[in-house]
Amino acid sequence: MIMPNKNITVRYSLLHCGALILAELKNPNTVSALWERTKNQEVLSSYEKFILTLDYLFAIGAIAFRDGLIARRSHA
Repeated sequence: MIMPNKNITVRYSLLHCGALILAELKNPNTVSALWERTKNQEVLSSYEKFILTLDYLFAIGAIAFRDGLIARRSHA
């Protein structure tokens, strides 16, 4: 589910869903505000997949959660 394979296309993988969320995350946001901005994406059709994608992004160090806000992490 994270990476595409013969059963899951790139479009529905967590890799692609993570890219969509990161594109929307220009400024720190709450989980609910970020969900409202991304829930109309076909590939993020459920809240569960949205949360799973956030977990994936956090695990790879792409986002951070501080003071109730999700923010992109810079790797400079």
